[in-house]
Amino acid sequence: MARFSLGREEDEGPSSRRPVTKKPRTLNGTFSCNAVNDHEQQQQRRCEIEETVSEEEEEEWESESEGIFPLINGRRVRIGDSEGSRGNGSVSVTSSEEESGCDLEGLRGNGSVSVTLSDPDVLDCPICLESLSVPVFQCENGHIACASCCIKIANKCPSCCWPIGYNRCRAIEKVLESVKVSCINQRYGCKEILSYSKKTDHENACIYVPCSCPFRGCDFVGTSTNVYAHFSEKHGSSAEHIFFNAVHPIYIVEKNQRYQILQMRTEGIIFIINHASDRLGSAVNIICVGPASQKRRFIYELLATDGESSFKLESVAESIPSWSENCALKKFLFIPRDVVNSSARLKLDVCIEEREYICSGSTTT
Repeated sequence: MARFSLGREEDEGPSSRRPVTKKPRTLNGTFSCNAVNDHEQQQQRRCEIEETVSEEEEEEWESESEGIFPLINGRRVRIGDSEGSRGNGSVSVTSSEEESGCDLEGLRGNGSVSVTLSDPDVLDCPICLESLSVPVFQCENGHIACASCCIKIANKCPSCCWPIGYNRCRAIEKVLESVKVSCINQRYGCKEILSYSKKTDHENACIYVPCSCPFRGCDFVGTSTNVYAHFSEKHGSSAEHIFFNAVHPIYIVEKNQRYQILQMRTEGIIFIINHASDRLGSAVNIICVGPASQKRRFIYELLATDGESSFKLESVAESIPSWSENCALKKFLFIPRDVVNSSARLKLDVCIEEREYICSGSTTT
C-alpha cells in the first residue's frame, strides 16, 4: 500500500523515506482488459437507455402535435389556411420550391425555407400600420418607417426624435422582397403569388375584391358574379329589371326613399340609384356594384322634368364593391324642390348605355 506525505520532502526525516514495493501485475494484463470491457458495456447500456427515453419522448410529442405539425416530405411543418392564420395573428410563408414538392435538403441547397411568422405586424409600418414596401427607412436607433410616413412626420422619428428618412433599412427591404404571400382575395378566385412589398398595391387593384349584396339586412359576400346570382334568386323581386340602351321610367315614390336597385336582364350587373333629399331639393346618381378597380365603366343618363323644365345628367357609374345607402354622393344630378313637389312622386328617365367607358378617356362599343 502506497503512503502519501502531506509535507514536502525536505521536511521529512531520513527514517520516514522508505522504498515502496510495487505489487506485480497478475493474469498477464487480463485485469485491465476486463475493466475496459466493463466500461464499454456500461456505456452501451447507458446509450440504450437514453435512446429508449428519446424514442418515448418523440412518440409522445408526435401524438400531441399530430394535428398541428403533420409530417410532410419527411419534416414537421405547421399547417392552416390563410384565413385562420390571419385570424390568430400568424402568417404562413411558403417558398415556391416547397410548393413544387422539393425536400428540405433541396430547399436549403438553393437558400429557400418555409417559415411561419407568429407576429405578421412585424412587416407593417409601425406608424401608419400599413404593409411595408420598398423603400424602408430607419433612424440612428434602428426605428423604421415607410417612405410616406417619413414625409408626414417631417423626417423626425416619433420614438426617439432622431432624423429618419435618409438611411435605408436594407435588411428589412431584403426580407420584404424575399417573402412570398398569396392575395387576400385568394378564396374569391385570385391566384396571384407576390412579394410582401407589393401586397398592398396588388390588393388595391385586385379585380377579385369581394362585393356585398345591396339588399338591406343581407350579409352575403362574394364575387360580383356570385352576388348577382344570389340577388336574382333571393331578392330579385325588389329590383327594377332594365336593359342596356333603353330609356326606363323609374319612380322615387317617397321623399325619404334612399335608393332603388336596378338589375340588368342581359348581363350579371347590378346598378343602384342613390337618392338624397333636403329642404332645397333632391340629389340622385347611379353606381355599379363591383370592384373599384374593374376596367368596365358604364355611361348613364338621368333626366327629370316637370313639363316645363328639364334637368339632365350624363356621367359614368362609379364602381363600389360594398355599397351602403349612407354612401356620400360624389357626382349627382340636383333637382330643385319645386320640381320634386310638382307631383306625388319623382320620375326619372334612366338610360344606361352598353358602351363601356375606359379609364383613359376613350370609349368602346
